[in-house]
Amino acid sequence: EITSCSKMLAQRATNVRVQSRARCNAAVLPKVQSLGRVVATAAGAASTEQVASTSASLPVKELHYETDKNGLQRVKYDKEGWNFWQWQGHKVHWAVAGPKDAPPVLLIHGYGASAYHWRYNIPELSKKYRVYALCLLGFGWSQKALVDYTNGRQWVAQISDFIEQVVRPDLGASGAAAKVALAGNSLGGYASLATGSARPDLVRAVALLNGAGPFDDPTKPPRPEEPAWYEPALNAVVGAVKRVVLFFAFMRAKQPARIKEVLDLVYVSKDSVDGDLVDSIVRPALDPAASEVFYRINHRTQPPVTVNKLLAGLQVPLLLLWGLKDPWITPSRADAVRSLYPSASFVGLSNAGHCPHDDSPKESNEALLNWLDTLPAA
Repeated sequence: EITSCSKMLAQRATNVRVQSRARCNAAVLPKVQSLGRVVATAAGAASTEQVASTSASLPVKELHYETDKNGLQRVKYDKEGWNFWQWQGHKVHWAVAGPKDAPPVLLIHGYGASAYHWRYNIPELSKKYRVYALCLLGFGWSQKALVDYTNGRQWVAQISDFIEQVVRPDLGASGAAAKVALAGNSLGGYASLATGSARPDLVRAVALLNGAGPFDDPTKPPRPEEPAWYEPALNAVVGAVKRVVLFFAFMRAKQPARIKEVLDLVYVSKDSVDGDLVDSIVRPALDPAASEVFYRINHRTQPPVTVNKLLAGLQVPLLLLWGLKDPWITPSRADAVRSLYPSASFVGLSNAGHCPHDDSPKESNEALLNWLDTLPAA
């Protein structure tokens, strides 16, 4: 009897639980399903909005212009910068001006500079072209990322992705397969040449303004395929010493007075070396990671990729726009490029130094526009 009673009580308890669960399901399930439909609808709307924002016009901060004391129009300096793009977890700065239905031109600054260094060129070029100016990773308003900068590989990837992820969407439907004309000064010239050589699907022409980069050295013995056993240890020691030396060099180099002194050395027009230009170089150097970035850019972890090799892979029109009074990258380097790439166009500016676009902007703009106008349609 006890066993029978226990079974009966257990069965009743089970029936109660089943009935309670059924009543609960009947009351709650419709609400859960309704909530699920709301969440799904919201997710779908968010997904649609995200796709729309990717394909629609990107919101951009407008550039403002001013007139300098010589009557030349230029971008008005903004200490906060203009637009930012997240790339591989890093913040990258860029600016843009010009009609969206015009062919795109992408400007790449030199060592220590920023997108602002194209202040005199953006207003003039953007009358006929959609002009973008990009801060390379490690410089300007872009993040001082602690990555390997050897041979500019990071910058080639950055420029390529910028064209695909920012330029083309910004141009709208007409920009789906757009190719850009790249123009780079000094280090930016090397990055532009490397990108043009590696990505002909994205680049339709390259302009080097006193472009930097190593050339093959025929007097140097070829590097052995297998490094010597002591080479890793030697490189570690050299790297440690170099880091210390470059740290103190950077501490001196980032001082405003020193920056102005260097600019005066490589500019012909001293009027161009003003407070805004100096400040645009000083501010990024105050970043806590700037000295380490300075070391990493100046310390290779692999053999150099020379200008010879990059030119061998280039298949697009090339302009050499050279400040003839550059004490660093002299006209002989332009001659060396022309010997390797005979189809290159050359324009020499007798009253310009290392940064012809900012030192002699009127003549530089004229040369760039004349060259751009001759390019075949993308």
